[in-house]
Amino acid sequence: MFFSKKRFNTLSDIKKHIISTPLIFVVILATFSLVVVSLVLEYKQNNQIELLIQKDKFYKKSILKSYISDIKYNSSSSFDEIEDRLNRSVFEISGHIQALNTNNHKIEYKDIKKVLEDLENKRDIDFVIFDAKTFEILRGEEVISYLQTLTNSQMKTDYFRIHMLRNIIYMGDENLIYWLDNQRKNIRLSYFQKIQSKDWIIGAFSKIDDMQALTRQTIKNSIVPKSKAYENSYFWFYDYANGFVYNYYNKGHKISEKNLLKEDKINFIKYKNPEFLKNQDNIYNFTKYQFLVSVKSFEIYEKIDSIKKEYHTKLTISITIIILVSLFMVFMSIAFAKFVNTLFNRYNRRLEMKNSLYKKWKERYELAIIASNDGLWDINLDTKEIFFSNRWLEMFGYERGDVKNFDEWLNLIHDNDRAKVKQRFEEHLKGESTHFLCEYRLKTFDNHYKWIFVRGKAFSGGNQKSNRMLMMSMDIDQRKKLTKELHNVELLVEMGRIVIFKWNNDEKLSVDYVSKSINSYGYDTQDFEEGIDYLDIVYEDDVKSLKKEISKAVEKDVNFFTKIYRVKDKNGEIRWVFNRTILLKDHFGKITHLYGYINDITKMKLTEEQLKQKIANEVEKNVEKDRLLAHQSKLASMGEVLGSIAHQWRQPLNNINLLIHFIRDNYGNFSKEELQEAIKSAKVQIDYMSQTIDDFRNFYKPTKDKEVFSIKHSLDTCIKIVKGQLEKAFINVEIIGEDITILGFQNEFQQVIVNILNNASEAAIIKLKETKFSALISITISILEDKVKITLSNNCGEVPIEILERMFEPYFTTKFENQGTGIGLYMAKTIIEKNMNGKIEAKNISNGVEFTIILPI
Repeated sequence: MFFSKKRFNTLSDIKKHIISTPLIFVVILATFSLVVVSLVLEYKQNNQIELLIQKDKFYKKSILKSYISDIKYNSSSSFDEIEDRLNRSVFEISGHIQALNTNNHKIEYKDIKKVLEDLENKRDIDFVIFDAKTFEILRGEEVISYLQTLTNSQMKTDYFRIHMLRNIIYMGDENLIYWLDNQRKNIRLSYFQKIQSKDWIIGAFSKIDDMQALTRQTIKNSIVPKSKAYENSYFWFYDYANGFVYNYYNKGHKISEKNLLKEDKINFIKYKNPEFLKNQDNIYNFTKYQFLVSVKSFEIYEKIDSIKKEYHTKLTISITIIILVSLFMVFMSIAFAKFVNTLFNRYNRRLEMKNSLYKKWKERYELAIIASNDGLWDINLDTKEIFFSNRWLEMFGYERGDVKNFDEWLNLIHDNDRAKVKQRFEEHLKGESTHFLCEYRLKTFDNHYKWIFVRGKAFSGGNQKSNRMLMMSMDIDQRKKLTKELHNVELLVEMGRIVIFKWNNDEKLSVDYVSKSINSYGYDTQDFEEGIDYLDIVYEDDVKSLKKEISKAVEKDVNFFTKIYRVKDKNGEIRWVFNRTILLKDHFGKITHLYGYINDITKMKLTEEQLKQKIANEVEKNVEKDRLLAHQSKLASMGEVLGSIAHQWRQPLNNINLLIHFIRDNYGNFSKEELQEAIKSAKVQIDYMSQTIDDFRNFYKPTKDKEVFSIKHSLDTCIKIVKGQLEKAFINVEIIGEDITILGFQNEFQQVIVNILNNASEAAIIKLKETKFSALISITISILEDKVKITLSNNCGEVPIEILERMFEPYFTTKFENQGTGIGLYMAKTIIEKNMNGKIEAKNISNGVEFTIILPI
């Protein structure tokens, strides 16, 4: 119908086409416009909402992270306050005693009792006072009893109390002590000081501090003030172990979980799921205490509603405009049909107008080629109208028609640059410059400023009056930003410890550039301009290693290298520096420069050396403690040694006594041979006693160096040493296995075996009082690959589980105060595992205990 090739179209046909075609086009265009506008507005709306949500997430995550850091810091600082309170309290009591203790008046406990009570009530602490000589407790009996519960000891004797007070004197004088209750997760602090004038030990104890409660209290105290610091957000706290929420509705109230709104209860079920919490940036989970801290923001919902309303309004306006424009176009189409007779005349006139415009465009583009091909624009100096190329509009984000004339363009220039641009523009129009050249900032469509470099030239008509000006805009925003960043870096390091260098890749590392911060080393940039090379300031002993590092980096073609070495400042002092350098290449791949920085780490190095010395001192202290424990262990065994010697001497002494009485009674009737025989018998007994002394002396002599010794021989010696105790308990001992020799400390090994045998004999004596049985200790020796296994088992009774788990701890004993110190098995574990690199364990077997010792061969 519309594109018939053979039919001749009359004016009536043309009229119909002119009427119907625009109407169809208007309907299609209106429909298309509605769809496009709806999609574009919806897309922009979704993007803006998504951006808002991301910003809100980042904002909540950052403020939550800051708040959690404050909580942890404030919880930790509570112990610092407690420490300071304890120190001040003890020093105040000490000063009070010194003030009252004069020659005329000897202070007594009753003189300071009232002061102690006042300070306890005022500072929420407990005082302990006892005599360092008599160990009489003047105050704080219940605190000492509490400390005894921390040891899990069942002993309630005075000896244990004195032992604990001695430990306090040894460890606590002017030192802070942490008393930890592992079962309740409580901690208690104390500070002690000795009053020399009275031989008193005065200590202050904090109340029992619950670490979970400290954290909870810190959160409750800070959550409301912290929430008020943020205008549109607040924090809330959930204790899901106890089932309550604090400040959930930003009212500062504590609410039970069951009293929350129905829709909020559903969320709190999710909060108890660890998998759900892993993906929540606005929730922090204190897993250890079963706490949750979260941040909530309500402004985002208002903003989202505002965005939706804004875009809904825009959509309504757009639809209205499209409909109105469509109706207007329909009206114009109908009106246009009425003037169909004049259509061709108007068409001809438009063609002539277009030809004229095309001619002007041609001239305009020919002139634009002279200027540039970047952002082109043309100013009509007579009408002040401006034409911008598509490139220029794209560069700044404007649509055609947004900037129509010279004044609108001028208003887009930055306030600080506008006067300069106007001045150069006027100078060029007056003929004072051949070209217009200027750098300035221009506002973009999204309300930012962009640096551009503009070049242009004015062109005049036939009357020599400038009426047109062609301009070219070049985007230099990135170059300006980079220049500013480089300037900021130079200002940043100008007065700091970091010095930026650019060395030439030559033998002396001559300096091409150095930052002004070199003055922190006493030098000036002019010193390097006058001929100082970088290697001149490197410490002589480190020059070779630095050159080697550079050669290695060049050879391996790495991008950078780091190194720590020493340099000399202008006064000749040595400083340690950390150096990071990158390798710069030319277009041919040759390394021409080394560009990097050095940072002064002298203090860090000194601190590192001090730390090493401190560690060495602490190690020496620990070694000294082990020696002291070993000495105490041997002193504790001395009574048992004397008992064994007495047992083995009793029979020889009895025999000697009989021989003496026999000689006395038969002296006159003795022949020379009988007398010699009696003397020989006495000498045998005396030699046996002397050998006994040698055996015990060798046993308790400390071994300084490792030696190869026989395990069976050592076991026989140990049995001989404790023979008296074994006979007293009626214990039989059997040794099973082959004889094996190992390299180690023989006497220390024997000390372990004797301790185990003694414990077995004591257990047998206790069991014999309750029932009759044949006591037996079985010792088995076997080889496990490159180790030897020694098993000592007995049938003298099992050990309770709670004792078995702690029997190797220092000072742990179930004996009475006059029977042991509790360090025998602790020293056995130390000797086997620390000194001999072995392992010792104990377990219950049927009617007895089995010790297993594993040693390297």
